[in-house]
Amino acid sequence: MANDKISNAMSKVVLEYQLNSTSVPMIWDSIATAPGLAAWFADNVTQNDKTFTFFWGKHERRTADLVNCRQNTYVRFHWEDEVPGSYFEIRIIRNELTGTFLLEVTDFTEPGDEEDIRSLWDTSIENLHRCGL
Repeated sequence: MANDKISNAMSKVVLEYQLNSTSVPMIWDSIATAPGLAAWFADNVTQNDKTFTFFWGKHERRTADLVNCRQNTYVRFHWEDEVPGSYFEIRIIRNELTGTFLLEVTDFTEPGDEEDIRSLWDTSIENLHRCGL
């Protein structure tokens, strides 16, 4: 029932990004730890148990709870100021044929803002590539 309310209020966006790295531990550290996320996703990230606080610039700050994860597979966060049941998830996917890795990003946004969320993730993933992934 909660998922029905999310789909009516928010648009689900799923994106895939090719990675340069073939090291699952490096990828995992980049998506699941505060220092890793601070290297590409935000200017700074702090962690208190399962609560992550993300900082951009001098004034922007958002808090997200780690709601689910599976080591070396995916992390799922819920922004505290977003619709209950919404989340953003970053999943590591291995192409068995080529041995390469993708990140699959799932996020939610207001209907009509899908291009904005794609652009934000594109920019973040460009930063991740600069970190060697």
